[in-house]
Amino acid sequence: MKKKKMKLLNLEEIHAALTNILAEFDRVCRAHNLCYTIAYGTLLGAIRHKGFIPWDDDVDVCMPRPDYEKFYAMVKSGEIQLGEHFILSEDRGKKAFYPFVKLMDTRYKIKSWSHIEVPYLFLDIFPIDGVPDDEKLLKKSRKKRIYYNGICALARWAVPDKKWMIILRGLFFPFYFGCWIQGKARACRKSNENALKYDFNSYDKCSVMNFSLEKWVMKREKFQDLIEVSFGDIKVYSIAAYDEWLAMSYGDYMQLPPENKRVTHGMKVWKIDESEK
Repeated sequence: MKKKKMKLLNLEEIHAALTNILAEFDRVCRAHNLCYTIAYGTLLGAIRHKGFIPWDDDVDVCMPRPDYEKFYAMVKSGEIQLGEHFILSEDRGKKAFYPFVKLMDTRYKIKSWSHIEVPYLFLDIFPIDGVPDDEKLLKKSRKKRIYYNGICALARWAVPDKKWMIILRGLFFPFYFGCWIQGKARACRKSNENALKYDFNSYDKCSVMNFSLEKWVMKREKFQDLIEVSFGDIKVYSIAAYDEWLAMSYGDYMQLPPENKRVTHGMKVWKIDESEK
């Protein structure tokens, strides 16, 4: 079989490819009246830099759980026709990687010790669920979330490139083996079951409850108030209360971090030569 030619991309080219994925996601959501907001570093980049944080190399969005489930179902049923080259990962069943989905562009292969679970360049889509008012229930839910997502992260049987990861895996082989035995699919199912106990429309507050990213808890109603913001040369949606969200997540978010904190996800990206397909 003839080996496909691939071009290694620089960070500027990765940004362009990721913007294209975000534009496709935005197109689908607008066409089908689905609610979303850019999130985390993507939101920070839009507000502080009008685009990517210069050293960032991923894109994050959040969707209220009802919109997230509708998006997933419509893509899988074919009611939503994604553009050519775009595919959706799985957050359930035997093929689940994490308890959230990724929109991927099959024209771009990736390699990263921290993102080896999918083969293509992607956009992360996190569901937003309700948050219980009872602090004990919230702490219990948080512990379960950390446990199950820890299994997802550690159940990778592929050998990592980083030498310290290889050494760590060797030293704690029984622990990693136990995570592998429990499996990603079961951990994803349990994590989502934990989050789905708290219906988005039944609680006053909400957050990402099925992944270990809960740095913020906000009033549900704020996700019904969206604005358009610039992200490079495209327009995308953000919650109007972005200042509250970013302050909870990053503190003084308009202040640039020290240079030693300006790190990427260590991801290498190659563009597949279309003529070789």
